[in-house]
Amino acid sequence: MAGLGFAQSRIERPIAAARVMLACASLFALWLDPGERYIGPTYALHTIYVAYAVIVAAILWPRRTVSGRLPLATLVIDIAASAVFQYLTLGPSSPFFVYFTFALFSAALRWDWRATIRTTVVVTVAYIVIALLMSPTLGPAELELNRFVIRFVYLTVVAMLLVYLGQHEARLRKEIQRLARWPAAAVGEKITSVSTLLEHAAAVLGARDVLLVWDANEEPWMFVASWSNGRFAQERVAPDQYAPIVPEALAASTFICPDLSAVDAVSTGTEASRAVSWRGLPLHPGLAARMTGPGLVSAPFTTDRVTGRVFFTTGVSISPEIVPLVEVVGREIGASLDQRHSYDRARELAIAEERIRLARDLHDGVLQSLTGIRLELQSMAAPGARQTATPDRLLALERALASEQQELRGFIEDLRPAPVRTSDDSGLAGRLEAMRQRLADEWRTAVTMRIGDLPSDLSDPLEHALPLMVHEAIVNALKHGRPSSVAVDVHADEEALHVTVADDGHGFPTPGRFTHDALVRSGAGPASLRDRAAALGGRIAIESSTAGARVELTLPHRVTHG
Repeated sequence: MAGLGFAQSRIERPIAAARVMLACASLFALWLDPGERYIGPTYALHTIYVAYAVIVAAILWPRRTVSGRLPLATLVIDIAASAVFQYLTLGPSSPFFVYFTFALFSAALRWDWRATIRTTVVVTVAYIVIALLMSPTLGPAELELNRFVIRFVYLTVVAMLLVYLGQHEARLRKEIQRLARWPAAAVGEKITSVSTLLEHAAAVLGARDVLLVWDANEEPWMFVASWSNGRFAQERVAPDQYAPIVPEALAASTFICPDLSAVDAVSTGTEASRAVSWRGLPLHPGLAARMTGPGLVSAPFTTDRVTGRVFFTTGVSISPEIVPLVEVVGREIGASLDQRHSYDRARELAIAEERIRLARDLHDGVLQSLTGIRLELQSMAAPGARQTATPDRLLALERALASEQQELRGFIEDLRPAPVRTSDDSGLAGRLEAMRQRLADEWRTAVTMRIGDLPSDLSDPLEHALPLMVHEAIVNALKHGRPSSVAVDVHADEEALHVTVADDGHGFPTPGRFTHDALVRSGAGPASLRDRAAALGGRIAIESSTAGARVELTLPHRVTHG
């Protein structure tokens, strides 16, 4: 309501200023030529009206909002004053007839075309009543029939024009409202989204048919979508199937074609403030067959990701005044398509990243464990080693296979890597301890683990990735270093989580200590661990010698990606 009041104040101010100027000019005219009837009362009333006009202007001018019945009250006073001034002077031939037209314009500015019609009826009735009341007392020189008829027709014509302008303004307001309610690109199926766009665009322009042709910069094909009376269709075609879409002379123009069905159609448009024209069919015949005409209007659009053109046809001829609106609608369609393709591209990247993450989790989890089980089975099947296949070792391998089967089922059912589970679900420390026991049984190697107090606010990505990273570090040491023991230390400080995996095996091929940056530059070290640490915002360092190897991981508590 405050916004409406502010808009009303912007209308009332010029009306008040015009009232002051009109009243002052009328008073000056009376002073300059006092040849009217009842000049004394007329002059006095005009002086009062001038004062009234000045007071109203002084009241309205500083206000930011105008509401209530004040506009209606001032309109009634203006019409009444005009009737009194005409009655006191020359009646229907009075020069103060202009006050009636001032009332009509005031009503048209303040309200809609319906209020203009009502004001016209009141003014016309007042004008006729004044003529009827004064006709017995006025002579032929004062009551000029031809002037009365002309002024009556003048009121009618002015009212018709103001009503038309009011209706035109209402149509423009509805078009602006439809543009303001432009639908956002849906996150569902692409066909549904484009259909909604074309249906809304047709409603904005009152179009019968809408044809949309566009291509995305990163895709080797072209899209064609059409909407006609609620029926929607979309297809993907070769980029040269409808080439050229429009003649080269109209390629960069917004153009109109008054009659698409004409044998020699004439199209006119603008390109960079320069008028262009084309005689002949303004679009590819294959596309023209989808339009029912007769009038055609088209606008191009270009964004960072898409380039295309939209066509509209209506059942009536198209006037040039629709061109700016078509350009705005074309830009909105282009922006919505750009958003749609941006969403699709982001979704494809997310799917690709998820696949990479799943492959990494499978490699670091299930596949590593299966490798250990396979090596254990190979050692048991070696010649001379059959007596080592004790029931305890076989049961340990069976438990390991059951655990990996459970984890693999989590991948299949949830499409996300399942953490190492324990029967009592004892949290992160419990999962790490269960993993340590399982690896010690699988590899028949001493694996020790010391776990300090872990923060309770670890992020979900870190809590999920930590067991997999520790698992990979231990299996790498067992598989490549052939150690007699592996020691794991997990603790946290105020800033980060620290993980150390040390063994007494052969170490890495290159001895020495390497920081995270050195490993990134050289591409050395465990690549999967290095990538995981970087994805979690952490760092990795390794140290190797003939006495064994040491892997150090530093990971922040809170991770919002990875």
